[in-house]
Amino acid sequence: MRVTLPVDPSNKINNEVATIIFVHQNTDIPVPQIFAFDDSRENELGFEWILMEMLPGATLRTRWRKLSRDAKRDLVEQIAKYQAQLFCQQFPAIGNIFVNPGTQLMTKDSPHSTVAADTKQVQEENQQLLPTLGQLVSMIWGDYITQDVPRGPFTNAEDWIRARLTLVLTEQERIIKTSDDEDDIEEAEDAKEIAERLLKLLPSIFPSNTNTPELSILFHDDLSMQNILCDDDGKITGIIDWECVSALPLWRACELPEFLTGRDRDEEPQRDQYAPDNSEEDTFGLARDVFDNEGVNSLYWEHLLEYELTILRDLFVKEMGNIAPRWIEELEKGEVKADFELAVQKCNNNWRTKKVKSWLDALEKGKICSAKRQLRPVDLAAATLGSGFIQ
Repeated sequence: MRVTLPVDPSNKINNEVATIIFVHQNTDIPVPQIFAFDDSRENELGFEWILMEMLPGATLRTRWRKLSRDAKRDLVEQIAKYQAQLFCQQFPAIGNIFVNPGTQLMTKDSPHSTVAADTKQVQEENQQLLPTLGQLVSMIWGDYITQDVPRGPFTNAEDWIRARLTLVLTEQERIIKTSDDEDDIEEAEDAKEIAERLLKLLPSIFPSNTNTPELSILFHDDLSMQNILCDDDGKITGIIDWECVSALPLWRACELPEFLTGRDRDEEPQRDQYAPDNSEEDTFGLARDVFDNEGVNSLYWEHLLEYELTILRDLFVKEMGNIAPRWIEELEKGEVKADFELAVQKCNNNWRTKKVKSWLDALEKGKICSAKRQLRPVDLAAATLGSGFIQ
């Protein structure tokens, strides 16, 4: 049972239920069955809640080391098929979906789609069955929920990003006016400057075209190993954590799932080149009773993971090219837009300010460089590089 605070009363719970039902009815993705929900606080608990099925399996995070490489390849290919199915369910705007009055809750024998082909006919047929989009639930963090800005649905990406930058500017101006902390004020001034520069560049990256709706698909932006459940053999038993999942533009949603992102490593690490294990935690920060480092330093496992994911990223892209070639087209042609959107995400992140500025400097000079490489969080291996090698 999930109980939630009223951060966005009614909308957050309603959207999560609607998303899970929609995914169940239109794809093969294993999601929890929804038994009941209440998106109001007019109940005995005094909170909004969802009663849903507990799916079998353990997180991919805890299973990963014990899986064979063939099992990992099969899992990645299955995720690609799920992504292709979602790609076929396109919406005419940016927003979140909600439960309409009379919507049937899921049952075990509810019909679902087995469509994986990327065809125009399938997309046109599915378009007739899509629910109505509503406002974005994801624009709720911090003080954002109280701000008076458009929340969607947005028919074009320019309006969507402009609304987000407006939220950033409003928040930074509030900090500058009210804070007594010099560091906070300095950071807010930096973020405000970046947001203003992004706003100035916005029309050149996203030219207004009100006659063409911005096509979107549901995008699970936290498809991490923690949110993928599987059995002992690596067969996927569930995908979880669908709260705040939005229908985002194709150029934004056509990207690697979160669990496949990371540092490239082209050479397989050799176990005998690493120091013995002397840590109390494993690669993922889990206690030893979850994972045994098998006598080798945890840095070996981090590097092995990087090597495996480097190979599996290529496999995922190849599989998407085979089953959903238009997905690849959107990935390639939307690179600059996706980079710009990532800069918008990070513009008020104090740890990324310098890198956002560096990327913006290049863009303003007409140089195209990858924001993703600069702005992705540094992983644990980067912070401890060399500490586990035998010198």
